[in-house]
Amino acid sequence: MPRAQQAQLNIRSAFARARANALAKLTGMTTTQVVEDALRGYVPAGGDVDVGGETLVRNGRVWVIPAKGRTVTLDEANAALDAVRSGEEDD
Repeated sequence: MPRAQQAQLNIRSAFARARANALAKLTGMTTTQVVEDALRGYVPAGGDVDVGGETLVRNGRVWVIPAKGRTVTLDEANAALDAVRSGEEDD
């Protein structure tokens, strides 16, 4: 095989090497096949996710459905709470 077509991946993690070897023995696959299969199935977190027709976005460590419609400011929320507490609701 020509040098340009040889691929090599060095695994420096003792855990990763041992786990890949253990999975290869367990599945009857080669270590290379185990690593390739794992990489094919890996999807990094970070982008928006579509779930049931809704797009979830990451808000800190939580996935949320983005709000639709107008936003309510803190002052508006506090004014509404004060009105309800004092019995001055707008009907």
